[in-house]
Amino acid sequence: MGTERGATVILVHGLWGTDLGLRWLGRRIARTGMAVTYYRYASWRESLEKSSRGLRERIRKSAGGTVHLLGHSMGGIVIAKMLEGGSPPEVGKVALLGSPIRGSAVVTALSGNPVGRFLIGTAAREGIVEDRPPAPTDRPLLVVAGTFPLGIGLLFRLPRPNDGWIQVSETRVEGARTILSGAWHFGLLFSRKVSEGVCAFFQEETPRPGGTSVASNLQPGGHLQSEDLLHLRLERLVR
Repeated sequence: MGTERGATVILVHGLWGTDLGLRWLGRRIARTGMAVTYYRYASWRESLEKSSRGLRERIRKSAGGTVHLLGHSMGGIVIAKMLEGGSPPEVGKVALLGSPIRGSAVVTALSGNPVGRFLIGTAAREGIVEDRPPAPTDRPLLVVAGTFPLGIGLLFRLPRPNDGWIQVSETRVEGARTILSGAWHFGLLFSRKVSEGVCAFFQEETPRPGGTSVASNLQPGGHLQSEDLLHLRLERLVR
């Protein structure tokens, strides 16, 4: 499904973010020959519905051919909301990086007081706490979760494993391919091993020295093989 070099990948940032935080990962994807573009939206001010409609329009205006989607954090919720209303025919695979598709203890706690509600904004409260869209399980789906607990989760004593913001359990989708990375929430966007896994997923397989491939180690409903998990976890020692 859409593994040709002419496919387009649209990257969607998270809450308070911009496309600038996605540029490193976007460049890694572009090296594979796929076109890369970014969807920028007012994550704090806009409603989830408005943000998802904007993404649908961006897909419609793409150059044609298959469009893969990658969302970081809240960006994954925007993608899920857009697909809930019916998938555009161009959409191929979906990758969710650190996306709280099963809710977020941190966001739920913040939404319980006026200051917290102000900080997270309307869309996050709608899509993560009040009316979460279902995971897009009707297509090939990759879930990436971090395990380095650096972030606001320390203040909330967030159960491990977590990436400092989101618990691994809050990202899980039954039947999805899964990568566990030793990165923190925003470090997922700058992890070499995560970028390799994402590219392999969108391309189906990326050959490695020795004749194996990253994609061959991505198991439906499971995790990367143990040797890949080791490499991913070692990253935090050299970042």
